[in-house]
Amino acid sequence: MRFIVRNDKRIAELWLTNGEQSYEGISDFISEKSAELGAKNYRLAVFRSGSRSLYDCTEGLLHSNL
Repeated sequence: MRFIVRNDKRIAELWLTNGEQSYEGISDFISEKSAELGAKNYRLAVFRSGSRSLYDCTEGLLHSNL
């Protein structure tokens, strides 16, 4: 898990691996952090790792957008 606060943009980033997404209590942690940061006028962005190939997904997205 990585938690990064970007004060210049008033955004906090929470990066979760596939394993961390299934931790008990992670949803509560995200809700608490979101409320805590919202009180300070920050936004919380949660990034979750996927299980598919990044190359294949990017290739498909590029073909779709052509």
